[in-house]
Amino acid sequence: MFYKKILFDLNNTLIDDDENRKYAIKKVIKNMRGNVNKKEVEDFIKFDNKYWKGRAEGKIKDPYKFKTIEEKTEWVRAERFIRFFGNISYEEAVKINDSYIKDLNKNVIQIKNAEEVVKYLLKKNYEIYIITNGPTIPAKSKLEKINVNKYIKTLYTAEEAGFMKPHKEFFDKFFKKIDAKATNDMLIIGDELEKDILGGIKSNIDTCWFNIKNEENKTEIKPDMEIKKLIDLKNIL
Repeated sequence: MFYKKILFDLNNTLIDDDENRKYAIKKVIKNMRGNVNKKEVEDFIKFDNKYWKGRAEGKIKDPYKFKTIEEKTEWVRAERFIRFFGNISYEEAVKINDSYIKDLNKNVIQIKNAEEVVKYLLKKNYEIYIITNGPTIPAKSKLEKINVNKYIKTLYTAEEAGFMKPHKEFFDKFFKKIDAKATNDMLIIGDELEKDILGGIKSNIDTCWFNIKNEENKTEIKPDMEIKKLIDLKNIL
């Protein structure tokens, strides 16, 4: 198969998102109450994964029709902290999220060989795109901090789309943004079967599952390819 456009997920594909989030939530908890409990940090990561999975699957729905994407984004991110911490106001949750987002930018760790692989693909004349469910400003900062922003043709986020992967609307708006007339020259690479791979399948894009955690695929979602290390892409592309 001839590919021209490589669509990378960002978190836990090019960025070690788990460590990034642990750092940020530790700062949030410390600012709230002074002491940090390791279990609470781990509980947040589990909760956060479940929250965003529920959101992507449509189980966590908007309470009403928002006037702007920014208003919708604020609610989605504040609601996460209201559900996790419990007895806090919406205004408090917004402030917590603002602090959390800032701290996400301070401890960015790349997945092994991320810069090397992206640079290699650019030299092979692939067009490189980042498509992420994460917010726009932290995504830009992360790309800069792992030194791959200069290799990227376009960054595209759920915040910009108003939809998340795997929803077809997310991809339809992406296609419109880059003026893509077809998908047969695209390959999407991501770590989440239910978001990246399923989203690619729904939009007729070939898929490569980055099985970074070496998990057994117990779903009915079948990627076209599977890798366990980013460097393995050199054997495929």
